Amino acid sequence: MPDAPRFVRGEGTVRGDHTGGVLASIEETLQPGAFVTPHTHANDVWVYVLSGTVGVLVGDEIGEAGAGEWALKPRNVPHAMWNASHEPARLVEVLTPAGTERWFEEIAALDATDPAAFDETCQRHGITFHRASPWTARIRERYGL
Repeated sequence: MPDAPRFVRGEGTVRGDHTGGVLASIEETLQPGAFVTPHTHANDVWVYVLSGTVGVLVGDEIGEAGAGEWALKPRNVPHAMWNASHEPARLVEVLTPAGTERWFEEIAALDATDPAAFDETCQRHGITFHRASPWTARIRERYGL
């Protein structure tokens, strides 16, 4: 990768084109009460918690990661993530391989009243939300989300 930058500053994101597609990373905040419902995708996502606490469902197991801890959301395994606390949780997500960092950018630009555009964006990036998952109601009820 002779053209890859040695240092990436000021973006909060390391893009796949910085790493030859090997990985990407995104720094983000999960607000109190936020719930990323059960879904799957074709890459692994490692979550490093900078501050706060996040709950994670992987398959049929529920866990929690606090500041300084990692959680793995593995490829092709249904998983979810939430913040049941009253404080924002700051995270770095490491995506291996890269590519789905673009999904985050694209959904941020969507009109929230256009679910078809959201579905199309997910399909294009290989992300499937499992809307019929029984875990959605269980997690919402258990954690007050």
